[in-house]
Amino acid sequence: MMKPGGQDICRRRHADTGAECCLPDTHYPRPHCDVSGTTWHDGLCPDCHGGGTVFNAVCPTCNGHGFALIDVDED
Repeated sequence: MMKPGGQDICRRRHADTGAECCLPDTHYPRPHCDVSGTTWHDGLCPDCHGGGTVFNAVCPTCNGHGFALIDVDED
């Protein structure tokens, strides 16, 4: 999806809430952020390996989004 002004939007979804990241696609390594201001870091889901399914069912770890939340120390 293109943001006005020609910038791609990240749109990565939060593994628990499903909220979309509304930052430009080039925001890495800064955390994802939705329109409410909630921020999160994620990485490839360790259970479905990004596929979103496990044994033909929605992955319970990432809710089918392919990415799982990770804790990052922001010192």
